[in-house]
Amino acid sequence: MSGELLLGTAKVDITPDRPIPLAGFGHRKGPYEGINRRLFVRVNCFGQSDGNATRKMIVAMGDIIWWGSERMDRIRKTISEKWGIREQDIILSAQHTHGGPSTSTLFLDTLGIPDVAYLDRLDELLFAAVEQAVGNMEPVTAERGSGECRIGINRRKMQDGKMTMAPNPDGLLDPVATVFRFKKEDGKTKAVLIHYTCHPTTTNINFVHSDYPGVAAERLEGTFGGGTVVSFLQGCTGNVRPALVRDGKFYSGTDDDVRRLGKALADTVEKVLDGPMEPLSPVPFDSKQIVVQLPFQTLPGDEEIDAAIAKGGALAEWGEILRRKPELLRPHIPFELTRLDIADGLSFIAMNGEVVLEYGMFIKEETKGKVLPLGYANGMVGYVPTAAQIAEGGYEAKDSSIYFALPAPFDPSIETIIRQGITQLIRKED
Repeated sequence: MSGELLLGTAKVDITPDRPIPLAGFGHRKGPYEGINRRLFVRVNCFGQSDGNATRKMIVAMGDIIWWGSERMDRIRKTISEKWGIREQDIILSAQHTHGGPSTSTLFLDTLGIPDVAYLDRLDELLFAAVEQAVGNMEPVTAERGSGECRIGINRRKMQDGKMTMAPNPDGLLDPVATVFRFKKEDGKTKAVLIHYTCHPTTTNINFVHSDYPGVAAERLEGTFGGGTVVSFLQGCTGNVRPALVRDGKFYSGTDDDVRRLGKALADTVEKVLDGPMEPLSPVPFDSKQIVVQLPFQTLPGDEEIDAAIAKGGALAEWGEILRRKPELLRPHIPFELTRLDIADGLSFIAMNGEVVLEYGMFIKEETKGKVLPLGYANGMVGYVPTAAQIAEGGYEAKDSSIYFALPAPFDPSIETIIRQGITQLIRKED
């Protein structure tokens, strides 16, 4: 018999304390010009007692672009040693805002110049949030509901025989916002989780901001009051972005658009919370983590690297990184999948990449929606496309590999490898 569900929460400000460069848009130069909206890390520490000990699981999210893969081992080891939480029982999700600092030293500076002092501070603030969340764990009941919010659109469109980043209203889209609410014994709401799937790339201004997920979370927290923590969990949104379209093309919005899209999501969530929601029954906590190897296409030789360096710009930076770090010229890269089961209907499969929507829909379809997919979690390897997208080309499948300092685009066989890994987690196979 599974024990009652416990939950502790924390919300800690992670806004840079001085102007530093932001990540996600290569055209922005220099440190940020101001702060439109502050950045936070929100931690949910779930617990379940077997009568002797309490097993704890962490589902945390940050208003950052991603968690750097090179820092994950230390982060997980520290959390495990300090608070007795198994490393496979931890999901660190990034909402993927492009209004925050660079959080990895592994990629081209075009994606954002990292500030190591900020990265060290970010780790310490995360640990402080975990400490706080562990310290206020209490019994809760869980319920789940869903609504529809159409602020996104597929961004891959074939035009004149070339795959472009353009609005594709006929492309795959997941408009479902899944909402979890956790109530304390006095009936008050302790926390809300929002799972949704759309790139937070509403505006490219050089100001710190948490994009539409931050607007939605802060509005809901203000409505609830009393310290309720609202966390946004990003889905597999590699090929979905906000539907800011003019004359058939995308345009970058303003902070007004950020507020408008955030309000739209918050309105959907409030409607779900005001309606009937499904109570979730306790189940024994369970987790499983697997690592699969994603192979690359043909690796570049010396001549190709020399030619890239000679071209200048991002290609030169890519070639110089490969020259400086020959260990990057490896045939494959590890891709991590982590499944957490917290309650009946509260399960996640987290992946450390900019995973395209097709994989997220595969997880939802195979589990009838009981398991939700998370991209941008526990690190970052780069965009993770399907075999068909690799054949089509375009930014997600080919061009982006340069910016993530990958030696080549992925081989089409990655789709079979990833689907097999997902299936293994869904079926809980060894």
